[in-house]
Amino acid sequence: MKHVPIVGKFFVVVGMFGLVALGLSLYETRELFRIDAAYTDLLTKNAAAALHLAQSNRSLQTARASTGDMIMARSKDGRVRAEESLKEAQESFVASMDLAIAALPAQADLPPLKTDGFAILTTTCGAAIAVGRTADSEASIAMVQQLFLSMCQPAFAAISPRFQSAAAKMIEDADQKRSDVSALASDTSKRAMGGAVIALAAVLVLGVLAVRAWIVKPIRRIADTMTTLAGGNLSAIVEGTDRRDELGMMAKSVQIFKDNGLRAREMERDVEAGREARERERVRAEELERERVSKMTEATSSLAEGLKHLASGDLTFRLEQPFASEFEQLRADFNAAREQLATGLRTVAVATAAIDGGTSEISQSALELSKRTEQQAVSLEETAAALDQVTQGVSNSSRRTEEARRAAADANTSARNSAAVMAKAISAMQGIEHSSNEIANIIGVIDEIAFQTNLLALNAGVEASRAGEAGKGFAVVAQEVRELAQRSAQAAKGIKELIRNSTGEVSSGVKLVQETGRTLEKIEEEVGLISSQLSAIATSANEQSAALTEINSAVNRMDHVTQQNASMAEEYTSASTSLAGEVRRLQDIVTEFRLDASEDLLQAFERSGDLPMSAGSPALRLVADVKGALEGSRKVAEH
Repeated sequence: MKHVPIVGKFFVVVGMFGLVALGLSLYETRELFRIDAAYTDLLTKNAAAALHLAQSNRSLQTARASTGDMIMARSKDGRVRAEESLKEAQESFVASMDLAIAALPAQADLPPLKTDGFAILTTTCGAAIAVGRTADSEASIAMVQQLFLSMCQPAFAAISPRFQSAAAKMIEDADQKRSDVSALASDTSKRAMGGAVIALAAVLVLGVLAVRAWIVKPIRRIADTMTTLAGGNLSAIVEGTDRRDELGMMAKSVQIFKDNGLRAREMERDVEAGREARERERVRAEELERERVSKMTEATSSLAEGLKHLASGDLTFRLEQPFASEFEQLRADFNAAREQLATGLRTVAVATAAIDGGTSEISQSALELSKRTEQQAVSLEETAAALDQVTQGVSNSSRRTEEARRAAADANTSARNSAAVMAKAISAMQGIEHSSNEIANIIGVIDEIAFQTNLLALNAGVEASRAGEAGKGFAVVAQEVRELAQRSAQAAKGIKELIRNSTGEVSSGVKLVQETGRTLEKIEEEVGLISSQLSAIATSANEQSAALTEINSAVNRMDHVTQQNASMAEEYTSASTSLAGEVRRLQDIVTEFRLDASEDLLQAFERSGDLPMSAGSPALRLVADVKGALEGSRKVAEH
């Protein structure tokens, strides 16, 4: 660093701060990518597997209902429709289970669940389905119903808890993964904060040590050398003459003083030798010798006086009175050396003032950062309080709300895929419509059963009336059964009407959702601009009570981190103040020198604060000042 200008050394210190900030940013970015990958894995595997498992369970129940429809059907067309529905449910069950296993292959209970469910549809209920295809009499229908109740129904009832257990295991695995991701985020925050504290502290210490080693100590060595030379010890070694910075210019000027002193001593020795020679010719040249000695004495006394002024820090002194012709070059060299030293000190003064201004701006920026950090901490505390209230309001959400939240979170993961999400919503509503139609079919079966029960009760009443007194009690029971069947038929008709209306509303909803999907395709570009806000809102709605609790904890950690940032800003301000103190000490050393009769270095510092600010920063102003000073020094050296 001996050949780097002072402004370059200042840029090195600032560059260390920039490298530390860049390293911390790269580390935090890498950790955020890891956390994002973990969340993506959670959504694409656990959530998808849970959705497909629910679809397979629904398909299994649909197959159960279709089997009942086929058994209860009184017409061939009804049995054909029920068998087609049963086949579709079987295919849907197998496809959904395959997707669930592919999404979460690590869960070992899914393949046996698929095998057992398919066995119920094909083997356990196979006999009832086979007989139900050809049942055309009341006896055969009764036999099929008995087979269905004795074999199929218990199998369906036994496998349902296994679906619930598998879903619970998926939810437990998802909760564990979410906890692992939260722990990773917390550890990343702690490591980043600790690294920032250590790195910034190290950079601040290195900056202070660099300023002391690169600027303050060399100037002190030059000052000590000048004091030694002024004391008459011309054997002192001038350090730093090989430097190409401002301190090197000062060292070269001091070397000139030393060389001039050595030359003066050499001249004194030459004069002494000449005096001995002239002693032999004293009679002939006594007058000439006295004149020569007088001129030499005048020159050496003037030069000694000049050196004393320089040793006391007075750089305004000049040797104005001409010397004898043989000593005139010595006077010119002295004046030129004084001018170069003054120019170097002016350059150091301006550079030091610019560094002082830069440290002041850094301190002011750190103070403003501390204030903004404190304001952010207050805002985070208010946010944490609000999140506590929201958490209490949503803590009683049901499992179905949780599933809807996950679906909403999946739908909002990417705003650009909104059209696909709407297509899924349309498919879901069509599924509801299809389920409503199936329920309507079941209600039709119930209505038909009620009609048959009414006929049986009517026949029983006729038979009871034929039996006379012995059949009166049975007639009363038959009448009650008939009335119950009529009420069941009326209720079934009412439910069927409600389902018909609901189906119409669902169809209307499907059309509206389709129109919404087309509208979303038109505004896809605008959705991209607000995807981050929608993602945050979707996450909040998705995780409900548990997610809000995690967010509340994260906000509390952010509050703690913000408070630590405020503390770091205060430490940064303190370090900047320490650096400014070192700069002022450098100014105190330089201001001990006087530049000319009307201006000292303190005034030079004051004027340096009034330099134009068009450069945009103290560092740029420092470069301009140093460049001007170096050009001035070069012109003086040429003269």
